[in-house]
Amino acid sequence: MRRIASRWAGLVPLALALTGSLLLAPAARADSVAGPDAPPVRFVSYNICGNMCTDAKGYDNQRRIDTVVAEASGATWNADQLHLQEVCRPQYDAIRTRLQSRGFHGLFTTTLSGRANVCGGADYGVAILVKGSITETRELDLTVGGETEPIKVPCVKSYTQSRANWACSVHLYWSDAVLREREAALLAAQARQWIDAGTPVVLGGDFNGSPRSKMASSFYEPGINDGGQGDFVEADETDRDHFVADPCRTDGRARCRSGEPTFGSTKIDYLFLSAHHFKGAKAEVLPQDPRVSDHRPVRGAAHWSDCGPAADGGAVLRRDATGALFRYEGRADGSIAGACKTGTGWSGMRIVAREGTALLAVDTGGVLWRYPAHPGTGTYSGSTRVRVSDGWQTVDDLLSPGDFTGDGRSDLIGRDAAGDLWLYRGDGQGGHGPRTKIGHGWDAYTALLAPGDFTGDRRSDLIGRDAAGDLWLYRGDGQGGYAPRAKIGHGWQTYTALLAPGDLNRDGRADLVGRDAAGDLWSYRGDGRGGYAPRAKIGNGYPAGELLF
Repeated sequence: MRRIASRWAGLVPLALALTGSLLLAPAARADSVAGPDAPPVRFVSYNICGNMCTDAKGYDNQRRIDTVVAEASGATWNADQLHLQEVCRPQYDAIRTRLQSRGFHGLFTTTLSGRANVCGGADYGVAILVKGSITETRELDLTVGGETEPIKVPCVKSYTQSRANWACSVHLYWSDAVLREREAALLAAQARQWIDAGTPVVLGGDFNGSPRSKMASSFYEPGINDGGQGDFVEADETDRDHFVADPCRTDGRARCRSGEPTFGSTKIDYLFLSAHHFKGAKAEVLPQDPRVSDHRPVRGAAHWSDCGPAADGGAVLRRDATGALFRYEGRADGSIAGACKTGTGWSGMRIVAREGTALLAVDTGGVLWRYPAHPGTGTYSGSTRVRVSDGWQTVDDLLSPGDFTGDGRSDLIGRDAAGDLWLYRGDGQGGHGPRTKIGHGWDAYTALLAPGDFTGDRRSDLIGRDAAGDLWLYRGDGQGGYAPRAKIGHGWQTYTALLAPGDLNRDGRADLVGRDAAGDLWSYRGDGRGGYAPRAKIGNGYPAGELLF
């Protein structure tokens, strides 16, 4: 167990944390991760002092469990990964059970077992919990010899926001710096193997050493300062309020091997993210809760390195079962890039359509909203949305065809429950004029698409799929109408969703995408003349019921 006096030498008197009578004032939090523009990939590391911080010593076991569970709540932090150290198995089991309904899975690694004075005889150790399916697990034994307790690290390979990654919860040795350095070197070597294989890695935990220690050099990137030899950014390394005086405060650098204290007056808890795969990382250390732990929890957030502003080119957008929004950018070879989380809380939107890089959404009350894409991150936030108009509750499908009338303004087309098609001419200022009926009988179609110019005549077209699975093209006339329909395909009933993603492969032609019953995604390259090439599979794991557009 880590509770021996030598660990605390030079850190903080143990009585400070245990009595709860003298609490440190909350530190400055200029590097806060809160707010609508917070990076979307989110982590928590928390040493919850599960063995020593007992009810008999003034701690609250139920509060500890509730606190960890709350970090996974959308109303609190909405963490994707929870890295926990010093956990009793009953605590882990209670947390895991409560988080199962939110899609969390986990791995607990035992370091001590069967001791009456440790967790009441229950297993004690380290745990990792992740939102998403786990595909592989590893238990790293970092024990190098001489430790009084095995140093083991639970690691899981999972899909965090639809991207494969390795996540490990770390608790390095507490009473011998040399042993700790050797353990860190072993952990860094394993992480490098995963990174070299192209897999992102997240290491969160109690590393029991300061940022400028030799132990930490195994993880910090070279070039930050003072001998970094690793492959990671640390989530709190950009927090200028906690830069050390020299050299970070004197040479104007943006990153520093420092950070807000997590235990007493020292930083020993970290969130390391593989530098090649993450960008924009930042962290916030929350105030200590003396009824939960003698450590402070660390929240970290980052963007995937290849996620950024929304492009005008093609992309697949997806709303998952939790209401989170993801963008998959198209590539020149016709494939799609990894998922970029672009929003949360979209469950209340009945219909969503794309208008360039902006999104149009009709809520359950019939209000139409426009969400501009954040220019720096490509995300969509309720804080910047604009109310367009009311009265859309009668519309069961909404299309954004671009300039359908030839006046240089973006228009909208809606279909009502009676099957009538209505044109809403754009006014050039984000609104639209009175609706005009432009068709009837469109309830024959189980899917409607507005692919833009699908025929190469510089006019916006429409596509419908009927109940038999036939695909029909309506060539736009550039004046708000369209030519008689022409059949361009059959067998499309196999798809549970159809979408017009724009120019997915960057060849200047509009493409089509379908999702089949197995959750596979298929792309049809448009030929620019109203036809398309044979389908190509571009993804899997898109379950029926999720909205694609």
